[in-house]
Amino acid sequence: MDSRRPSFAPRLIVRYLSTEFLRFFSLCLLLFLILSLLVDFFDRFHTFVKHQAPLGAIVGYFLFKLPLYVWQAVPASALAGSLLSLGILSRHKELVALKACGVSPWQIAVPLLFCAGVLSGAGWLWNEHVVPYAYRTARTIQAVDIKKKPQTRFFHTRGFWYHGANGFYHIDHFDSRHSVLSGLTVYSLGADFRIRSVVEVARAVWNDGAWQYEGEKNALRIGVDSTPDAPGLLLSETPEDFSLATQKAEEFSSDALRAYIASLQQKGLDATEYQVDLRLKAAVPFAVFVMTLIGVALAVPGARQLALPTAVGAALVVGFGYWVLLAFTVALGHGGVLPPSVSAWLANGTAGVIGVYFLLGVD
Repeated sequence: MDSRRPSFAPRLIVRYLSTEFLRFFSLCLLLFLILSLLVDFFDRFHTFVKHQAPLGAIVGYFLFKLPLYVWQAVPASALAGSLLSLGILSRHKELVALKACGVSPWQIAVPLLFCAGVLSGAGWLWNEHVVPYAYRTARTIQAVDIKKKPQTRFFHTRGFWYHGANGFYHIDHFDSRHSVLSGLTVYSLGADFRIRSVVEVARAVWNDGAWQYEGEKNALRIGVDSTPDAPGLLLSETPEDFSLATQKAEEFSSDALRAYIASLQQKGLDATEYQVDLRLKAAVPFAVFVMTLIGVALAVPGARQLALPTAVGAALVVGFGYWVLLAFTVALGHGGVLPPSVSAWLANGTAGVIGVYFLLGVD
């Protein structure tokens, strides 16, 4: 039998290997979720105390943020689960017994890779239908119930509304990295709640502690007051105030994010970051399969005859390197250095090649 060709092991062995992998995957996922909750809790503990956040708001915040933690922890859990499940089987000489019975490394790998494929698909569905609503709710709880800020943001397909100190603002887009508001319209109200004036500004840039307006000379002003606002007084808010009102990529489904990107491009705005984030919505779930492939390739005896401690050490290095590479390529993609698809998928491609190399035993 050619050990390099994919084939299927007997059903009993397939069920046993799949069960062991899913058992350790679930344990690792639970551990990573607990660690994520603890790290986030202590990171925000000062904020909770400062704003005297009620216990119900704190519990609600973490409850609705939990789906995001799940999505982020699944790839690492798959890597650890494949290593531990196969490592324990190897330690008990069960994999040696399977090899003695003619079961190839590929036959051992296929059940785990099939489970990883199912988990990748489930992760994509989870991120499409559960994470956006839950994460959006968590941010609302953080802003309104914990930080005691009024509900000031109202989103629609063409931007968002913001209830500010000087009236109601409609904003096409806010670039939080560069503190730039694009497509700003300020509606000022009088004491009788009628519109007193409308000011349209193409761009507002935060610089040296004040807003600088571009395109205000083409602004339309109506109402009883036709006196232009003094420079810097059109907005009383800071970029930090608007950062709470911006939508994160995690709050969109893929279809909604595509529509948002199309809207930004139609207005001539740069949507590069969102294009990268759109590709990541597919790339990160697929990382579950890639991480499992690496774990299997380094833990299956006979793939390259690595000892278990060496395999675990190599997997940790490769796994950590994957996340470092992903963060690096995403940063390059956000900066426009790499195309969005390349920046989102390069880490998966690199890790996949490494996994196939070890599993095939290429010299």
